[in-house]
Amino acid sequence: MEQANFLGNKITDTDRLKKRCNNCKNYLPLNNFQKHGRMKDGLETRCRPCKAIDDKRTSKQRRARQMYVNGKYVPMTHPLHKPGKYKNFEDAAFSSLAKYENSVEGQVYVIVNPSFPEWVKVGMAIDSEDRLNGYQTSSPFRDYMLNYKWNVNDRRAAESEAHTELQKLYERRSEWFKCTPEQAQEVVSGIVGKYQGKTSTH
Repeated sequence: MEQANFLGNKITDTDRLKKRCNNCKNYLPLNNFQKHGRMKDGLETRCRPCKAIDDKRTSKQRRARQMYVNGKYVPMTHPLHKPGKYKNFEDAAFSSLAKYENSVEGQVYVIVNPSFPEWVKVGMAIDSEDRLNGYQTSSPFRDYMLNYKWNVNDRRAAESEAHTELQKLYERRSEWFKCTPEQAQEVVSGIVGKYQGKTSTH
């Protein structure tokens, strides 16, 4: 019984040395298909030109969903993820300010500066690294250092409770406390657990 292709034309002996592309439906020489170890015949189901077009489309769609802040990739799981390239998170947030203001997740951090050797700053931000970069612009020496950070599901509440507990033990001036980074870390670590935070040392 003679076989026919999808157009109803007979499949010749020459065609048997070819493979049909599942995309464009053309019968093409086998060298028009890339190798694929999981396929029964060891070849891709799409011809090289069709695969190149599909790969380009997929890559373009993937890039359209990505976010970069200050050149760094931001995963889609980030609470302020928004496709595009931005200088910082505040810059990204201005185009969706409501989302920025309503977001409660983020981080609580401990930052120090050698110009204030007996003081540490305990604050909150969407992203501590981004906040650190903001502080560096105010110092000609870019000498602010991020000692600790915790991921929390309510950054404002976690920061407020941390401040309350710290000021019971140490002198306070705004968000700065007269203690060592380790002392601040000990107090804050005992608080952020209820906010499902994870500690990470910078």
